[in-house]
Amino acid sequence: MIPSNTICVSEEGPANALALNKDATQVVIAGRNVFKVFSIEENDFTEVCNLRVGKNLNLNFSSIDVAWSTIEENTLATAATNGAVVVWNLGRSGRSKQEHVFSDHKRTVNKVSFHLTEPALLISGSQDGMMKCFDLRMKEVARTFISNTESIRDVQFSPHQAHTFAAVSENGNVQLWDVRRHERCLQQFTAHSGPVFACDWHSEMPWLATASRDKTIKVWDIHAKPNLEHTIYTIASVGHVKWRPQKKYQVASCALVLDCAVHVWDVRRPHVPLATFAEHRDVTTAIAWQNDPNTFLSTSRDCSLYRHRFSEAAHPVLWANPHGVCVSARGDVTHAAPDCPLPALHTNPASDRYVPGLGRKQPTAGSLRPQAQAALERLFPGGAASILTRYSGEGRPPCCVVACAKEYKMRGLPTHELAEHNAKVARAYNRHMVGHVWEVVRCVYGRPPPREPPEREPPPPPPAHTNSNAVEEEPLEEVEQWAETQFHNSGVLGMPTLSIYIPPHKYKIRHDEGSGWVSAASAHYVDVETADWTLPEEAFPLRAPPPAHQPSILDTTHGRTAAGGASPGGSSSPGSGSSGSNGSACTAPPNLEQTSSAYPGAATLCRAQPEEGESGPLWVVHEALRPHVEPAPLLALALRHHADLGDVQTAALVMIVLHEHRSDLFPYIDEGLQEHWLLGYIEFLQKHKLWNVATEVVRCAWLSSVWSLSQQSSSVTVCCGRCGRRARPRAMCDRCLPHPDLCAVCRQVVRGLYAWCQGCSHGGHLEHMRQWMEKHQLCPAGCGHHCQLG
Repeated sequence: MIPSNTICVSEEGPANALALNKDATQVVIAGRNVFKVFSIEENDFTEVCNLRVGKNLNLNFSSIDVAWSTIEENTLATAATNGAVVVWNLGRSGRSKQEHVFSDHKRTVNKVSFHLTEPALLISGSQDGMMKCFDLRMKEVARTFISNTESIRDVQFSPHQAHTFAAVSENGNVQLWDVRRHERCLQQFTAHSGPVFACDWHSEMPWLATASRDKTIKVWDIHAKPNLEHTIYTIASVGHVKWRPQKKYQVASCALVLDCAVHVWDVRRPHVPLATFAEHRDVTTAIAWQNDPNTFLSTSRDCSLYRHRFSEAAHPVLWANPHGVCVSARGDVTHAAPDCPLPALHTNPASDRYVPGLGRKQPTAGSLRPQAQAALERLFPGGAASILTRYSGEGRPPCCVVACAKEYKMRGLPTHELAEHNAKVARAYNRHMVGHVWEVVRCVYGRPPPREPPEREPPPPPPAHTNSNAVEEEPLEEVEQWAETQFHNSGVLGMPTLSIYIPPHKYKIRHDEGSGWVSAASAHYVDVETADWTLPEEAFPLRAPPPAHQPSILDTTHGRTAAGGASPGGSSSPGSGSSGSNGSACTAPPNLEQTSSAYPGAATLCRAQPEEGESGPLWVVHEALRPHVEPAPLLALALRHHADLGDVQTAALVMIVLHEHRSDLFPYIDEGLQEHWLLGYIEFLQKHKLWNVATEVVRCAWLSSVWSLSQQSSSVTVCCGRCGRRARPRAMCDRCLPHPDLCAVCRQVVRGLYAWCQGCSHGGHLEHMRQWMEKHQLCPAGCGHHCQLG
């Protein structure tokens, strides 16, 4: 939205430069495809002359820069892309206004500038690294200045010394020349770390403002030796800079890339612009102030020419947060607040708009009233002073991360035991999510030892039976009618839920029960030694017996010899000869070791060593079964999550504790991220002075870039305790070489063990220093240093 007092005109193409006449009533814009003169009216621009006319429109009409003489009303000069400097006369009759063409430069001319008091002098700076001063009366080159640099980007005559001009180059240097001496420059200094694109002299002070690609604007005092006075920090490379008239500390700038706005800065508050004009939709290419400090013009690559009024500016400081808070790694809190905060300025409520991201109303362009505008400019520099307050964390409980780092274990035990210990440590400090990660590691990578088989208890002696194949029962007495029974076959092994008689020695009697008739389903009792395992034919569908080379595990478990009955896993048929219990043939039991090996991950069936003439019972050796879900990608995702939350301790230590299982995570965590976790955790430990733990992490590291840190020796700089000069390693001080080292306590020559303080470089006999430090805290040499004897 364009403010009401801002006027705009569209162009045929983007303009590279603009210039005002001496009365600031007309403006000329120049570019590759546009070259026009406009008259500045109260509410509009009026085209006066189009200089890009004629039959021969060559490269002389494609301009990079334009200048208007401050003395002659009708004299213009342009810098062409083909290296020509063209002089134009607006008072010339006819359509063509071209007066003269200087073709002395070999490469593109970047800047042209008229002398402030001599209308016949014109100076130019070119890409060939040379500057040429032209005499418009003689129409020839008066002097040539060689800068010995790659290229000259801007030249400006000084308003304080008539014969001095400044030139800035792409190597970051600024040169001051006397126009009467072309042999060498008066002064040269390095102003920026990158190319300098523009410069401008202050009208009242001997200050030179320079703009560079290093995103800074610097103000230099050129009164005697160049001295840096102020530095302004911007967000993009600065392409142009102009001092605001009648304002000592204010300067306007526009960016070379990225930023489309024009900013007005107060050099006393270098981080926040005083005013911002954001009407352009593309990068601003040129700015020029009118004689009035409240009005300036700008042109852009968006093919537009704007006239801005300072009353329509937006002020970022009004919605910026003046307070700042920061928390250190040790838990200290620092608060910065303005020393002199800006008072509540009266704005126009209709011009405010609500910004969802900020949660408050943001003043837009032109929101300040004239009185508030003046108050802001007056109070703006004082708002840069801040009060810094630090709140120390002394007396609070120690950091849980540091406490865990002291108690964690990284090696010396199996993975699951280390994970179990670290989980207990994490939960002790209320880090339950971290403890859960350690528990997962313990469960996934833990391998408990196999349990021993249970001891065999001798079975009770069997009672005397008249029939070995029949269960000892009395005549049955049904408790309920069979048709009304809810679970018809809810007994053990599918037997009907009926009341049976269990002998006293076969059933363990509880205190609240009696012996005798009980329910078979509730008793869960089957006399294996006397039960008849023959199933009715309708219990299972008829099928052929399994082949002898593929026995069933169930048949193997419950198989019987030829002397006993048929196996419950087998099927009986009339034609197979297995319908009766007597004389039935059973398949021989298979090898248990072959059966267990055919099912990987299953329980292993083993038979106890039987006594002679007896069959041994079976027991099951349980093995730890791995989960069916692959744990590596899930664990890698959990470690990434903790690292993103800032917990590199958990991510690094889990990788260390995994040991040989660490390679499972390599496909999901690249080596660069692993190195980042380890180095981040080592840096955290060193910040908290946990040197031993940091060294242990380096020793346990599996990356060469990390464990190689242990191969780097620590260097200790030694300085002389007498003169304070730095001494060579394992050598005496060159200045104090004739004088031996004396003990700071007894003032005698030290022969033997010598103890010295790294802080003040004083020392003496080891025993003398130990006795002194037991009673005193300050250095015995009298330097006032608080020495500590390790």
